[in-house]
Amino acid sequence: MHVLSYIPTGLLSLFFAWYLLPLAHASSYFVINEPAKGAQWVNGAVNPISWTKGLLDGVRIVDIELSRLSQDGLIFVARDVPAAVSTGGVNVFIQDIPTADDYYLLFVNSTTGIMYASSQQFAITDSGNGTTPSPVGGAATVTVSGGPNPTAVFATTFPPSANGVSSPAWKTVGGASRQLVAVGCVMALCLFGGVWTVL
Repeated sequence: MHVLSYIPTGLLSLFFAWYLLPLAHASSYFVINEPAKGAQWVNGAVNPISWTKGLLDGVRIVDIELSRLSQDGLIFVARDVPAAVSTGGVNVFIQDIPTADDYYLLFVNSTTGIMYASSQQFAITDSGNGTTPSPVGGAATVTVSGGPNPTAVFATTFPPSANGVSSPAWKTVGGASRQLVAVGCVMALCLFGGVWTVL
């Protein structure tokens, strides 16, 4: 008799599933480079947002929201911003945003509630006191005005062609390729264990 024939197939299946579990883990890396800590955005000017992220993290689009530490409410900047490549950016033209020094950006998926990253704290002023960062070259510009409004919608929604969605069903499967391979391996090993037990 084979040594493995004494071990129940259910236990073998659990062992192989546990053994292959690390293959299903998706690593994530998402850092907002601009605005940096202590940066000043100026009302009436174009201000850059830039980020660096992992290539194989499955994040293809993000929603950008602006928030403050000392007050409730969100300012919805942009929805479905393309984020499929490892570096990206968007420019924001702000006007009539309340001035304060406790703003930060949230990169989220507002549909599922997943937060990918948050920026460092920065300020919004009416006039620049230092050097104004240059806009991101070749990036879209979004115009945002006014304070937080719970009934407001995103200032801009990017179209599906801009964020790389051509066939949503295929993109969903493509983003889960590691998980599908892991499940396929577990099923093949279970089948192999069943055959081994019968023989």
